[in-house]
Amino acid sequence: VCNVIAGDSNFAATSIACSLMVMIYATGGVSGGHLNPAVTFALALVGKHPWAKVPGYFVSQLVAGLAAGFAACSLYEPKTAPVAPVAPYASQYAFAAEIIYTFMLCFTVLNSAGSKRNNPAK
Repeated sequence: VCNVIAGDSNFAATSIACSLMVMIYATGGVSGGHLNPAVTFALALVGKHPWAKVPGYFVSQLVAGLAAGFAACSLYEPKTAPVAPVAPYASQYAFAAEIIYTFMLCFTVLNSAGSKRNNPAK
């Protein structure tokens, strides 16, 4: 949001990645860093998270996302951040980018937080 409102999006990807990294480190001990339903699904898929807890995590992640969205809107009112793709990009490019980056996020979590090598049995 800050990059868009400030009018300079040169470091948008870096600021988003740094924010996500800090949030995962901050919440890792509490929730395992499950900040995205895709991460929860990926960890459950490989057996690192119990399926019985997945619906609860999904609901809490969606509620938290909505709360964060409302909080961001209230902080920066009356300005708003456009969330639609801008020319020359169409929606299919945005969806493709979301799929690619979500895969990369899940791949990274599975190979760091979810790997046996990085988390030996106690």
